[in-house]
Amino acid sequence: MRLRRLSLLLAIVTLPLGSFRTRGAEKKPPAPTGWCYVAKGPVDAKPTPSERKKTTVHLGRGALAPSFEVKQAGGGNWTRVRAVDPAKLTSEMSWVDSSRVESLPLNQFPLDADLLKLLGGTYLDDFTAASTAIARFLLRQGDREPALVCFLGSPKLPQARLQVFLRSPRGFVPGPFLEFPFAEMQAGITDLEIRDLLGDGNECLITREGFNLGMENHGVNMVIRRLEAGAFRVLWKAPLEFSNLAFFPPKLQTLTPTEKNIGVPGTVTKGDVEFRARGRVSEPFWKGKIELHAFGREEPVETLAVEKVCAWDGTKFAPLQ
Repeated sequence: MRLRRLSLLLAIVTLPLGSFRTRGAEKKPPAPTGWCYVAKGPVDAKPTPSERKKTTVHLGRGALAPSFEVKQAGGGNWTRVRAVDPAKLTSEMSWVDSSRVESLPLNQFPLDADLLKLLGGTYLDDFTAASTAIARFLLRQGDREPALVCFLGSPKLPQARLQVFLRSPRGFVPGPFLEFPFAEMQAGITDLEIRDLLGDGNECLITREGFNLGMENHGVNMVIRRLEAGAFRVLWKAPLEFSNLAFFPPKLQTLTPTEKNIGVPGTVTKGDVEFRARGRVSEPFWKGKIELHAFGREEPVETLAVEKVCAWDGTKFAPLQ
């Protein structure tokens, strides 16, 4: 019996030190050394420093990501960044081609933890702070200091927030914000980019935003906003996808002009937008197709083509419909 007790004691004493490690002793994530700014995008973030690898996240024009190191591979330099996918608000350690981004000093912008402290409230909760991802964008405002636009949240939270931080004499302070419900693992905004559409240096925020109006009635809008008088102002909104198959009209009818058919019952619309220059202004050019469907028929009865330039009238872009 003494021999068995002695063997058990020796086994406990000789257990590997790692068996007693707590979660607090786990390795901390690396600290950023600077920022990568995507002045001209989009830029593809890769899992390894190689163009041949599949893209992890697309960083849109205006994106700002924390950077950690630079290494040489494949005849060029690559920068390691933490890239956030705005559609899911999840982050990945990835690599971007250093020649496609601009490097900015670390002290130029607050870290994620500092931004959450500025917001306060639920963002001070340890669980919320640990699970929140922040997609950052730099929004230039003419002669004024650029604003920091952040889309932040987590699949574990009910809402995501589009939050502006404005620079003041005491540093960045919270400005206007919008909230979006987090549903079906989507954060409300699926894509963001920054563009100077009016040619005055006061850039616009361009988002793709999902919407759901009920069963079989859903889609994705493109929305163009600008900061004016300390608030978001919508300059244009148009669907890129719109499926309305909740019910079907008893008789197929087409409206004039053709774009009026977008979103009517029994239609499926898909389109895309490019920006065409007219003087200093870049105007949205919408191009797509509208399918007219009948109940019980899989293929569309008719397909309508639409092309339209939505001209700038001095205050906003002309509506698509």
